[in-house]
Amino acid sequence: MAERRYPPNRRLAWERLQRGWSYEEITERIRTEMSRAGETDTGLNANTVRRWEIGERWPDPRYRKHLVAILGKPASDLGLLTTEELAVRPDAETLHEFRRLWDMLTGDDNGNGWDRASVLRALVGASMLPLVAPLLSLDPDAAYADGKTVDPDSYRQIVRCQRELYWTSPARPLYEAAYAHTQLGVGLLRAASGHSRANLAGALAESALLTARLAFFDLSQPAIAERCYDVALAATREAGDHALAAAVLGHMAFIPAFGHDPANARPLIDAALQHTWHGVSPVVRSWLHCVASEVEARAGAAAASRRHIDLAAGAIDGDSTPVEWLDFYDDGRLHSFAGYVALASGDHREAAGQLDQALAGLTGTSAKQRSVVLADLATAHGTDGDRAADYLNQAVDALQDDWYGTGLDRVRAVRPVLGDSRHGVQLDERVAALSAGRAALPGS
Repeated sequence: MAERRYPPNRRLAWERLQRGWSYEEITERIRTEMSRAGETDTGLNANTVRRWEIGERWPDPRYRKHLVAILGKPASDLGLLTTEELAVRPDAETLHEFRRLWDMLTGDDNGNGWDRASVLRALVGASMLPLVAPLLSLDPDAAYADGKTVDPDSYRQIVRCQRELYWTSPARPLYEAAYAHTQLGVGLLRAASGHSRANLAGALAESALLTARLAFFDLSQPAIAERCYDVALAATREAGDHALAAAVLGHMAFIPAFGHDPANARPLIDAALQHTWHGVSPVVRSWLHCVASEVEARAGAAAASRRHIDLAAGAIDGDSTPVEWLDFYDDGRLHSFAGYVALASGDHREAAGQLDQALAGLTGTSAKQRSVVLADLATAHGTDGDRAADYLNQAVDALQDDWYGTGLDRVRAVRPVLGDSRHGVQLDERVAALSAGRAALPGS
């Protein structure tokens, strides 16, 4: 008699992957919970969990309650309820999880764990209240109840255009437009169904990712970036897009890494790398290893950071087919990451070589990175005050042409190499004038 098959439990698999857990790790966590409850483990192993995910077996109730506990999600969100069990769910409970994403974006505290005051404080800090205020009073149920067909391609086309504008447009107005488009996508997704729903979710993930990148790297607003990354990550789950999920998790790792918190950055990298086991482009894997290299470099783990750079280079050896939305990574950026890693390990000669290649490889669509590379070159030549000052002044020139918050932060971080010299005083004056000019701009 053939063994009964069940639908593959993609939700359970996704939640495990989001946490970077192997089958063995989640199995051990279930065993621990069972032990705490005084229950006996009767043969649970990693293969059992694998069979749950691929549909060869259905989790027993004694395991389901522990999965709910360790993953922090209700059984319905983990795909643990049968059709018969789902049929008894009250209608009020059938609202899709993206209603919660809408609530998060608009700051509507309805008991889902999002603090409305905190979100609004973050938005006010970014001069965003005028844009968001009209949406706070908008009833999302009424806004998308007209039954019109949602066209994912039209929504994605705007995301594509905004992504192209990233390299040539002022950050603040583009951020406001991208943020509004992300909000629109959250609402549209609730009205979508079938194949168009997955396509729209993928486009929403791209929009939220762009919005978060603008907030974090350009405008130095990590609190807003975190919330937009959360939206992007949830949308990748709806789209079933492992490559985008890996990219979002990799970007999320930058926030704790820049905050000197590698302990919280590493699990995000691990979770991102788990997604690369599902047919993800080598270019995405290469970029992820570069992100991991910077995390480790900032943590002072020179050997680990170098190992990730080697893996990044190896991942695209012979296959560097571009990914449309990964337009912030190419060979030049790989050299830039490698230069930073060499600096962190104290090898300034290698760093200078890598950074020279990065600078030579910068194109019109990577002009913002120029200020970062020039600042790192100043570090590489820190023993030569005149040369270091020249690179830092070139970095300020680059910032005047292509503003980049991360670039200014890097210039300020490298500034101590000039000490109390005349070059240092002159650079301080230029940076102060630049910052004052930025502050005087509308919406800054």
